[in-house]
Amino acid sequence: MAAVLIVDDDKVLREGLAETLDDLGHRAIEAADGPAALAALATGTGIAAVLLDLRMPGGMDGLEVLRRIQTTPEPPPVAIVTAFAGAANTIEAMRLGAFDHVTKPVGRAEVADLVRRMLRSRELPLA
Repeated sequence: MAAVLIVDDDKVLREGLAETLDDLGHRAIEAADGPAALAALATGTGIAAVLLDLRMPGGMDGLEVLRRIQTTPEPPPVAIVTAFAGAANTIEAMRLGAFDHVTKPVGRAEVADLVRRMLRSRELPLA
């Protein structure tokens, strides 16, 4: 079981993703905005992956949250999950180190595959 942080200002979407992750055997941690996401990451709860909305109110969008996550020691993989996919956003997110960029709505199978790939990317090679 892995802890997955869901960062989205849409409560219904957050709860839906959390339910999907719970059903898949993961522990969902929810944050409604960037500052709450960064606070959750700072608690040391062992967050293994982040699903991050691109557009959020409150002065800190997903790209800024991604920038800040990437400056932490051993940042978890971050997937941008947005309804506003565009070439510029995708390129910038990937340049900043995003693991992937997916467009809402995201189905259960897509979430399962995305999280599996994110968690697999964190596995250390055997010595």
